[in-house]
Amino acid sequence: MTRPYSLAFKKKMLERLSGKDAVSARKLERETGVSQESLSKWLREARSLPLMPRDRRKNKVWSIDEKVRVLTEAAQLTGAEQTAFLEKEDLPLAQLEQWRMALGEEGRASVATTKRIRKLERELARKEKALAEVAALLVLKKKVDQLWEDEDDDTDEENEK
Repeated sequence: MTRPYSLAFKKKMLERLSGKDAVSARKLERETGVSQESLSKWLREARSLPLMPRDRRKNKVWSIDEKVRVLTEAAQLTGAEQTAFLEKEDLPLAQLEQWRMALGEEGRASVATTKRIRKLERELARKEKALAEVAALLVLKKKVDQLWEDEDDDTDEENEK
């Protein structure tokens, strides 16, 4: 089963593979645990994409008052009016939608997500402990089996004499 990685994670790995101090996919595999094949595939895919101009909107830091103003004004507009307004404000529609969702959820989603993550981490730790116990028991079982085999070999030789 392949593990899904976020776009931000993939971007970070691609920067490590192709940035100023680039490292090999093998070395990055040893550091991160992501397979060399996946890293190489991501790099090939990224190289095949057309170059996009840097998004200058990412640099703008919006204050809470500005966000409220933009949300209020955008809520009153529809279709082309809203698109023109967002272009004038230099704000992507996706960012506006994120602000709307955050305002509507009032932080409940982040608390619920944090609780779920903690619960899953506890469950993972419990399962790791159980797995370690099973591994230890298997090692002990093998040792006991070897001892019994050795003892059986000794008794067979004595019976033959």
